[in-house]
Amino acid sequence: MDILTFAAVIPAVVLLVYVYRLDPVEKEPMGLLLSLLFLGMLSTIPASLLESAGDGAVSDLATVISSRTPVPPTAVETFLLIGLVEETCKFVFLYWRTWRNANFNYVFDGIVYAVFVGLGFAIAENITYVWMFGLDTAFVRAFTAIPGHCVFAVFMGYAYGLARRARTRGHGFLSFLLLIGAIVVPVLCHGLYDYLAMTGDVGAFWMFLIAFVAVGMLAAKHASRKAQVAA
Repeated sequence: MDILTFAAVIPAVVLLVYVYRLDPVEKEPMGLLLSLLFLGMLSTIPASLLESAGDGAVSDLATVISSRTPVPPTAVETFLLIGLVEETCKFVFLYWRTWRNANFNYVFDGIVYAVFVGLGFAIAENITYVWMFGLDTAFVRAFTAIPGHCVFAVFMGYAYGLARRARTRGHGFLSFLLLIGAIVVPVLCHGLYDYLAMTGDVGAFWMFLIAFVAVGMLAAKHASRKAQVAA
């Protein structure tokens, strides 16, 4: 492995190991986790295609919205074109691979699964950026995009695990709402992350990122301590 690829991958691996070790009851099968990591990497393909296909339409929509409301075009584009597309693509692969999997029997499992998908996405994306722009990019993204994708996944996975628990207990409508939340919350977080990054307000961006990562890690540790059964 060359130095650029190593620099792109290692921050995500550190977070993968950290979340894996937080699993409080029974570790998930490595084959399942590696498949989720691969699917996360694979999800960058439909995400990229959808972002390219929708770029013009979303730009036009952003212009219309900004002409009638105080919402800036950049906000529309980051929430709809980046946040919505990327988090939905991750969720589709997550749901397809794990919703009916017999190993999915604790709420925290949802976090583990989502983090492996999310960081698979981040690894593929990071390799592309680092190969294009070099080691300086790897350093910056190790403290920004990589933890960002990890925490988007923590929020997705927590809601996803609770949705599985609700479904098992016969609360179908609540499960549906939680599944919607498993997409909406990461979309909002991802959109805000990219909006602050693109507007160039460095202070606001770092304040958001630090608070966001802290809340995400606290949520993961809380879910780990509770060890709620989902099946």
